[in-house]
Amino acid sequence: MFTRIFNQVSAKPSNVTHSAQVEKTDQITTIPSRVRWATYCYLGASLLLTASVLIQVYIAGLAVFVDPARWSTHVSFGNILPVFLLILFVLAFIGRLPRIHKGLPVVIFLLFFVQFSTAHRFGSLVGAIHPVNAVVIFWLSTVTVQRAWAEVTAEGGSTGDHTS
Repeated sequence: MFTRIFNQVSAKPSNVTHSAQVEKTDQITTIPSRVRWATYCYLGASLLLTASVLIQVYIAGLAVFVDPARWSTHVSFGNILPVFLLILFVLAFIGRLPRIHKGLPVVIFLLFFVQFSTAHRFGSLVGAIHPVNAVVIFWLSTVTVQRAWAEVTAEGGSTGDHTS
């Protein structure tokens, strides 16, 4: 009988400790509003980037098939697109997002550099990389949206910075 009472009494501190651990865990997983806001903005910016890449390809199609004067619009709009990448990069840090969310904008920016480098190489093998690179940029921008969506819909809205 004495051992039964002793076990019940000694079990209470572990219950209290467990309860304190649960409360402490709940406090850790509470996400600051600026982090949640940045995560949602990251998703929005990635959607805008993907839509902008599609618009850019459409403008190029207009220049090729409808009116060559559209090339100036294609060039001007193309100069705006890297701004989305800078925004994504900054939001990834503010939102405490995992490394992949910081790395994707950097990789896409490097591909934009390739895009700018191949833009004026018409009639060459280097120039032929331009539309292929555009497809890769579009693909990576959709990957960015998918990963951002997964981050937003994860339990708790944002899982925090796991791998930074």
